Amino acid sequence: MKKILSLLAACTMFVCGAVTAFADELIPNEYYTTNTVPEERQKLLLVDDADILSDSEEEKLLRKLEDISAQHGMDVCILTTYSLGDRGPEQFADDYYAYNGMGQGSDKDGLLFMLAMEDRDWAIATHGDGIEAFTDYGQEYIMSRIKPELKDDDYYSAFDEYTDLCDDFLTEYEKGTPYDTDHKIKGKLPLVWIPIALGGGLLIGLIYAQAIKGQLTSVAMQHGADDYIRQNSFKVTTSRDNFLYRNVQREYIPPAEKSSGGGSSTHSHSSGSSFGGSHGKF
Repeated sequence: MKKILSLLAACTMFVCGAVTAFADELIPNEYYTTNTVPEERQKLLLVDDADILSDSEEEKLLRKLEDISAQHGMDVCILTTYSLGDRGPEQFADDYYAYNGMGQGSDKDGLLFMLAMEDRDWAIATHGDGIEAFTDYGQEYIMSRIKPELKDDDYYSAFDEYTDLCDDFLTEYEKGTPYDTDHKIKGKLPLVWIPIALGGGLLIGLIYAQAIKGQLTSVAMQHGADDYIRQNSFKVTTSRDNFLYRNVQREYIPPAEKSSGGGSSTHSHSSGSSFGGSHGKF
């Protein structure tokens, strides 16, 4: 009987070990949170675990992210994964950022953009100065710019544009004027509008020139008597102004509305710090 029990125990340990090893292959270890925040960053600024980028695309994006992060003193990160497991996109992105030591400086300044391919989720996690640099308005604007490319599965173009936008946002933040509801981003004029504007201006110029040309006729019938009055033949000998009445109109001008809805919404995290961010589907 003891031999049978020992054999069953050995089999159970073998099966548990095999299951654990199989699970480790399916789910990368970096997605297990340890509830400790490392002093140094443990991962690259770009981690493509969903394998949606080519090797050359990864290399170019990583170099670009490293340059921008070093220039602004703030980590700009990208993560792709296949599944979120039992976590939501917001918690997953926050956990990854915190427990992998992402961010620069004592406040771990930076932001992470994450894609989860199983259910096509996206999330942005901001931390430290990244919360002020990337406001709710700013995150919404960034997603409006890159979501069409994500929907078309053009992930490299989406990540490349995201990186350029982060560079622009951080440059504006360093000036003390972060993009927000009271300092919105001015849209750029598409190149297609340049020839349209030139053609429209030329057409208006031709119409105006033709109108001026029509007024240059030297001889024309006059229909009013004023044109036939002899110049200086009428002289005024007495002139005075008589005040008759006045008409005053009053109009109420309401006070200017104060801007609202700006800034960044934040939430607490299990690491003990606060995160900003947003999430959705693409």
